[in-house]
Amino acid sequence: MSIGGFRAAAPSVFETDIDPVTVDRAQIDSLIAAARNTDTGRARLLLHMDRDDSLHEMIIALPEASCDHPHINYKSGKSFIALSGQFAVVCFSDDGRGVTPIILSAGEFPGAQLTRLRKPVWHTIIPLLGDTVFVETIIGPFTGNRFAGWFPTSFGENREQAEERLRRIARVAADSL
Repeated sequence: MSIGGFRAAAPSVFETDIDPVTVDRAQIDSLIAAARNTDTGRARLLLHMDRDDSLHEMIIALPEASCDHPHINYKSGKSFIALSGQFAVVCFSDDGRGVTPIILSAGEFPGAQLTRLRKPVWHTIIPLLGDTVFVETIIGPFTGNRFAGWFPTSFGENREQAEERLRRIARVAADSL
């Protein structure tokens, strides 16, 4: 499968050699469709040329039920720019007790369009409304994330309760806008 000049590097990852890279609404819609056809429900367009680049930018589409394990990349902060939908960038204190949702949105939904986490911070993304698509920018090359030990790792009752708690916190924050 390809998406308007991007070729599949993996079932849910698309890359291109085109320079400059431009992305239009049709490509974002194709990315959403590709995400819906993967086992994980997510897909990404890589905007950087090489995995060893010093700056990594990706357009990421997430499924409605997404809740990644909170993680941190100690190399740098991150930027998130909303392209579609409404979602929360949920940030955590080092022990996981402090939870701060930042509501981002594009189009008709309330929220900011961009946030920059200037320092490395524990975080996850919680989709709220519409198709969640965003640009993520981070210093490369990617060497992996560290996953929070204070968040349940296995998919069972404790994990589901932890995810639902984050969704409630994100919804309350969004409803207060």
